[in-house]
Amino acid sequence: MSHSTHPAPRPTIQCSTGPLWALGLEASLDVIAEAGFTHIELMVTRDPSTQSPDAPRRLAEERGLEIAALHAPFLIVTRTVWGWDPVEKIRLGAEMTVALGATTMVVHPPLLWETGYARWIREELEGFSGETGVDIAVETMYPVKVRSRFVAGYRWIRPELLAGAASRVVLDTSHVAVAGHNLLGARRVFGSQLAHVHLSDNAGDGRDGHLEIGQGVLPLERFLDDLGRTGYTGGICLELSLSGVVDRRDALVATLRRNRESVEAGLGGRADSDRQTGAADTVDTLETT
Repeated sequence: MSHSTHPAPRPTIQCSTGPLWALGLEASLDVIAEAGFTHIELMVTRDPSTQSPDAPRRLAEERGLEIAALHAPFLIVTRTVWGWDPVEKIRLGAEMTVALGATTMVVHPPLLWETGYARWIREELEGFSGETGVDIAVETMYPVKVRSRFVAGYRWIRPELLAGAASRVVLDTSHVAVAGHNLLGARRVFGSQLAHVHLSDNAGDGRDGHLEIGQGVLPLERFLDDLGRTGYTGGICLELSLSGVVDRRDALVATLRRNRESVEAGLGGRADSDRQTGAADTVDTLETT
């Protein structure tokens, strides 16, 4: 009897172009390739070269990079890109995702007043995703602090609420920390609904720091080990704050390479990964609505 020698599917390690927007697309891809990545998440920005498939596809191919995911223009600074209608953004994004040969698209949850968009996610997103063949996943977000109060501008801040509304989700580790939720607990809530990860560390200070791995308080080693052991095969995309090194090429490449290697090591597993996980798995620091 013959046995298959094909390796088990593993997560795809990616680098986001978003934090590198100031360099321009071509220079961003140069840096990502030099840091040893083979896959990227392309963020659609106000740069026209990111808003249609031709230039990103050509530039990525020239550098041996594969565009695995697309981040649709849902940031505050890109709210007007592709118009104001979030559903139309998703339709245009799905077309571009297919044209790029990517498989996943990241979108943001509705703002509190976007009732039509919220209804579309609950009732139509899963069917639309099936029709297009694009894995459309809704990202975890967080409340913002106004004076001494936390205000939830987005719907479904709590992991269980997002899991109940969206068939596929993106877990942003820094966003989960800012929202005061337990990282490993959120991962358990999402289960097989988890389609994509935005990975960074967080200082636990209520700010969306997107720190390098190991520079914050999050249990990222255990998180990565859990993803590896449970057969997760989606994307793990490094989304780091790079403002301190973005204008120093060597330091920038070294930072990205160092964090890529940390992810690879984390997915390799640890001998003591099944030991008692401790208090960090049991405490939520904030309750949000």
